[in-house]
Amino acid sequence: MKVSGVVCFMAAAGAANAFVAPAATRLGAVTRGESSLNMAVKKAGKKEEWVSVLKTSDIAPGELVGVTQDGQELLIAADLKGSIYATANICPHLGTPLDQGSINAAGALVCPLHKSAFSLEDGKLVGDWCPFPPVLGPLVLGRLEPAKDLAVFPVRASGGNIQVLINRNLKQEFESKYWTGLLDAQGKASGDYY
Repeated sequence: MKVSGVVCFMAAAGAANAFVAPAATRLGAVTRGESSLNMAVKKAGKKEEWVSVLKTSDIAPGELVGVTQDGQELLIAADLKGSIYATANICPHLGTPLDQGSINAAGALVCPLHKSAFSLEDGKLVGDWCPFPPVLGPLVLGRLEPAKDLAVFPVRASGGNIQVLINRNLKQEFESKYWTGLLDAQGKASGDYY
């Protein structure tokens, strides 16, 4: 009986190996090969275009308006003199939205949470990194991430609209780096798959 048990075990192991081999081959092919999304991005490449994101009448001096375009969170800012700028609407410190922030007297964008200020022209840090809350901000929260500049985008007015120069394929480029497989990272927030 022991012999037949060993034979059954070996036969089962052989059947399992026969089943596993194609799956391993498929996973290896996905890892080494290109997904359809990767190929689409490589064909499309970087696609920078001027995109209308807001009407010029929809923003006043000193206002911040958050917009989403092609999966990118943008912030349209009008400084106190009325000049228009476009930046990322994500604070480089902890990734929080900046549209609830403010523009200070020097014309810099101030994060609503930790009070770091960024130049609207070039995104450079102006002043201290993470000065708020007192003591806790500089000593603890500021050390979670090193000081970083804010992403800025070229902006122009055209035909009563504010236009921003963005890469229309940025979301696809980002998602092309997701791995694919049996339990992949391609799922949408809705639970559907691409």
